[in-house]
Amino acid sequence: MKKAVVEAGIHPEESSELAAVQSQGIIGNVSGRVRTNLVASLVMILLLTGFCVTSYFLPNANAWPTKYSSCSACHTQVDPDGTITTAINGIVGTSVTVAPGGTFEVDWRVTNVTNAAGGQVGIGFEINLPSGWGLAKGTVNSPAIPGWNAVWDAADGVPAGWATANSYSTATEFPNSPVGYTINYDTTAWDTGTRNAAYDNAAAGKDLDGIADNMGTDAIVTVPAGTAAGTYTIVVMGAGHDSSKSHVEQAITVTVSSGGGGDTTKPVVSAGFAATTPSLSKTIPVSGFAATDNTGVTGYIITTSSTAPLAGAAGWTGTAPTSYTVAADGSYTLYPWAKDAAGNVSNVYGSPVAVFVDSTKPVVSAGFAATTPSLSRTITVSGFAATDANAVTGYMITTSATAPLAGGAGWLGTAPTNYTVASDGSFTLYPWAKDTYGNVSAVYGSPVAVVVDTVKPTVSSTVPVNGATATTLNGTVTLNFSENVNCTTVTTGTVTISPAVGWTRTSCSGTQAVFQPSGQANSTSYTVTVGAAVADTAGNTLAASYPFSYTTSAPAPNNAPGAPATLVQYKSDGTTVLTKGLYTNLTTLIFKGTVTDPDSDTVQLDIELADVTAGFTGTPTCSSTLVASGSTAATTCSGITNGRFKWQARATDSKGATGSWTQY
Repeated sequence: MKKAVVEAGIHPEESSELAAVQSQGIIGNVSGRVRTNLVASLVMILLLTGFCVTSYFLPNANAWPTKYSSCSACHTQVDPDGTITTAINGIVGTSVTVAPGGTFEVDWRVTNVTNAAGGQVGIGFEINLPSGWGLAKGTVNSPAIPGWNAVWDAADGVPAGWATANSYSTATEFPNSPVGYTINYDTTAWDTGTRNAAYDNAAAGKDLDGIADNMGTDAIVTVPAGTAAGTYTIVVMGAGHDSSKSHVEQAITVTVSSGGGGDTTKPVVSAGFAATTPSLSKTIPVSGFAATDNTGVTGYIITTSSTAPLAGAAGWTGTAPTSYTVAADGSYTLYPWAKDAAGNVSNVYGSPVAVFVDSTKPVVSAGFAATTPSLSRTITVSGFAATDANAVTGYMITTSATAPLAGGAGWLGTAPTNYTVASDGSFTLYPWAKDTYGNVSAVYGSPVAVVVDTVKPTVSSTVPVNGATATTLNGTVTLNFSENVNCTTVTTGTVTISPAVGWTRTSCSGTQAVFQPSGQANSTSYTVTVGAAVADTAGNTLAASYPFSYTTSAPAPNNAPGAPATLVQYKSDGTTVLTKGLYTNLTTLIFKGTVTDPDSDTVQLDIELADVTAGFTGTPTCSSTLVASGSTAATTCSGITNGRFKWQARATDSKGATGSWTQY
């Protein structure tokens, strides 16, 4: 906006030039003294004339040297490129209904009226109201105007705000809105240095939104109590220098719902308003919200500010809310409000409720572990830790994926290092944490599976049984256990036999192990000891070593072999039969016969030679090697002397039993 003297139509630079021209034309040929006197008189006339003209056309100009007169009277052109968007109580629109004594907030955004590209820097704002209507600074809100910038709410911080003490007449331009107001941006962060205007040319550190030809502001308008019902108009605008000196404007229709003398009684919020605190949700449960009014309560709202909301503001509900939602965790004070049909809003509630919101659950850290298998019902755990935005105040372990109640039994002030179960079996352990306000952590992603086995294995049976007699020589020894065993603990070192003989584990699986002895003696007692180091698959060992004994069988009786059969005598070549009763000069003969043994022992052929005149002594002259029972045995007798001889044969087994002699 421009200084009043300029808008009066007389520019200072032009008046100087005019004075010079006129003085040259009028007094160009007079003497110096006369010329001096004439010039002085002319200057006085011009100064007086300028003052009078200014005072006539803009009577406020002299009273208010900064700009407090109609913007549209000077910036007469409506900018064809400019735009203006308005919001009423935060909602984009150009009309509002309000009761007498009620208020409403207007926000508006203006673009393309400054002409920053043409070298202009500033923009001004104006609002025009019906006579007697009230005006105040707008609030820091978030209207639904596209492109709205919260920095424009800086008007709230302008020391003068709307210059309500310096209103001016806009009756000529707006007969229905004859009282005009402007904002004085001088000495504020937006100050262009002149004319009340705000920077709008994207100048760094000056145009605070950083965008040229783009500006907004806001105001709260009060309809006086007693205003007659009807339709009224207010006009908001922005003035700049695009298309010479121009502006954009927007008329807003205000419908006053009831006439003077209407309801001015405010509703009263009843005692008893309460809210859950701490709240574990950003949606805070509230209760006891009720209100009374002489004509009836039509709206309820909860805020976190002690400043009463506008009756036309967004967020009012027809019934009392039972919750209030906040955007983030933290501390809040909740204020309940009520309004009636006339737009009366209750006074600030005397006992607002302080609420702390903590919706963040603790987090159990990775690394939770437990000993498995556990040989005790008190299971050892490790790595149990948790974090929280405030503080972790409780730790618990359960065997269920369902979160425990924050107030339930079993919470500990420090992370436990063990967990006790009532019986043996398989369990899944879940760690939990809670915070100061009762948030319980989410189910742990890697619960630990644990097998508890506190029962020690036992030897349930053996083969041979303890005290067995006449057992098979070198027979296998079988051990049966009460449960599956860890075969790495069942070895010839943990299971021994005495007296020592050959001893080998031939198999081990599940509940059974088999050992093989060798080199045992008949009729001998052997003791097998299952050592206490033998363990089950969980690691439980025998409570004590387990010995058992058995005795091997006595030797079987040795039966004498049968008489040799098919006896034949041969010459020393072993193939030429020597006929019985013949003479021979050979001193070496071979005797053959078939030998058998009832015990299947190996058998040898015994031959005794004697002179025909002498008797047999029963002592073999020669014997064959041992052959299998039922085989033909051959023996060679040497050193036979001259004379007549006779012979007999018998069989002798490998165990020394002899059969009867058979004479040939």
